[in-house]
Amino acid sequence: MPIRPEQRALYPKDWRAISKRIRERDGQHCKWCKAPNGKTIARGVGSDAGTYMLENGDVHRDDTGRRLGCARGSEYEAGSYPRIVLTVAHLDHDPTHNYESNLAALCQKCHLAHDRDQHTANARATRRGRKAAGNLPGID
Repeated sequence: MPIRPEQRALYPKDWRAISKRIRERDGQHCKWCKAPNGKTIARGVGSDAGTYMLENGDVHRDDTGRRLGCARGSEYEAGSYPRIVLTVAHLDHDPTHNYESNLAALCQKCHLAHDRDQHTANARATRRGRKAAGNLPGID
């Protein structure tokens, strides 16, 4: 996840090196779902919801990364084909706590899920501010 400009000062000057070290420590895979960095995967929908499939046909749970088996592309109901980009998350949500046990390489889906409450609160505050300023479309 990109660092917001207003938060940049909270990160150490060597954040890029720290981030790279954590991604390497975690084997260039998401710490939680095990999705591989830089690879395009198929995310399942319908009967395959909650899974992802790798290029070689291996199907994994999208919450734990546990391998479920192998499928042909025609047997797998894919909804999207994202390219995995690992980012490094602060598990306690505090960007000043940069000790290794507080950092994890996460894919976009896992990182967004981890930060969901924070994103919801930020969106709510933004909407509230726009409404107070009278410039939120559709709000009278």
